[in-house]
Amino acid sequence: MHKEREPVLEKLSLVLQVILTLICLMGALWITNAFFEPVQWHSSQYKILSFLIVLLWMLLLDQSNLGRVHRIRMNSVTFIEYLTVIIIGNILILTSIVILDLNTISGIVIGVFAILNFIVLYSFKFVLSSIMGFIRREGLNSRLILIIADEDSVYFIDRLIESKDWGYRIWAIMSDNPGIKEKYGMEYLIIPYERDLSLIIDKRAIDEVFYCKSSLEQNEIQKFIYSCAEVGVVFRMQSLLLNYIKMQSSLSYLNQMPFLTFRNTPDNYLALKFKVIFDSVISILAIILLFPLMVIIALLIKLDGGPVFFRQKRTGLYGRQFFCYKFRTMVVDAESQLESLSAQNEQEGPVFKIKNDPRVTWIGRFLRRTSLDEIPQFINVFKGEMAIVGPRPPIPSEVEQYERWQQRRLSMKPGITCIWQVSGRNNIPFDQWMKMDMQYIDTWSLKLDFIIILKTIRVVITSKGC
Repeated sequence: MHKEREPVLEKLSLVLQVILTLICLMGALWITNAFFEPVQWHSSQYKILSFLIVLLWMLLLDQSNLGRVHRIRMNSVTFIEYLTVIIIGNILILTSIVILDLNTISGIVIGVFAILNFIVLYSFKFVLSSIMGFIRREGLNSRLILIIADEDSVYFIDRLIESKDWGYRIWAIMSDNPGIKEKYGMEYLIIPYERDLSLIIDKRAIDEVFYCKSSLEQNEIQKFIYSCAEVGVVFRMQSLLLNYIKMQSSLSYLNQMPFLTFRNTPDNYLALKFKVIFDSVISILAIILLFPLMVIIALLIKLDGGPVFFRQKRTGLYGRQFFCYKFRTMVVDAESQLESLSAQNEQEGPVFKIKNDPRVTWIGRFLRRTSLDEIPQFINVFKGEMAIVGPRPPIPSEVEQYERWQQRRLSMKPGITCIWQVSGRNNIPFDQWMKMDMQYIDTWSLKLDFIIILKTIRVVITSKGC
């Protein structure tokens, strides 16, 4: 029943957001009159403006799917989507004002309206999503699902179980894997993989089927899709292959035979140029604006003795080596103590990480927790050796231990922040960290960079740097 209600709720959400937008216009008029300049009121022109806003906002919000309350959606993505809608909408409004000669409508009113509208609509969606998350955690508005799994599905199943606000309830897991049976058999129904999916979903009112096997067999998946489509059950497929499909790809024909061609690095020339310009501008501004803070941090580090900066050789784009700058957070002889601490390494792979590293100084703990030790890397960005967002630069000894598939993370310029840094850091296994970097490269866009930057700001503010 809830599947039938969702389109109605989506349209209701759109209508409410348009009504809130009109209220924002009235609020903008009041604020402009009260704090800026008297507004000439011509009701006919503002009626035209209101009509345009209703039309444009209904269209833009609908096309951006902002009427939906997504079960799984990062707040940073919603932030970017609303920002995009507000910018496009107000550009169209300003253009319409010029074309229709609505000369009594003040530009200040439109500016105040844009800011107010963004705050109100984003807050509305944030509150609504929070309410729906609470409702789903209580077991309401949930979807009953069947998961088709193998040994590589454990990470996803665990996330699904932990994230109760997504509103997915596992009815059964279809798998013959002994590890799956042992881990989930006491809590969930485990169905043999040979069972006919059509018979299963005919006997049980399942809302969605999740296919999470690492291997893809065309005939098998086709059969599953048809079984679900016949009775209106949603079929979702999770696979590493989908990361590659989202890459820069093109459909070409050889002797009238279709081929899908993939590229392993982004090639959007204009977007990449914008990224370079953005990095240069932000690094200059950061160095200038944060200079007083850098002086204070330098003085605090000096009180502990030793040099202010830690300079370490790192591997950058296409294997080029450079010196990466950070504020020193460890004792002066930290490198010489590394071998004696190697047995305490808590990270898999070639990376060395321990939670309570005894080499870290008193000021170093604060700098790491707040990520302020990374500030000098804006110098590396200014020099063109790093980017604001990108895979973290490894040390050469780590790169020497990379498997061949992991070498591809060097195909993009390393960054100050990345998906790994805003997703749990030390809680993420090394292989998963590498896969996240590959995902970033395969799905790169300016939008993704902005989302990571917003999440990084949140991490710094909440002091979850380590």
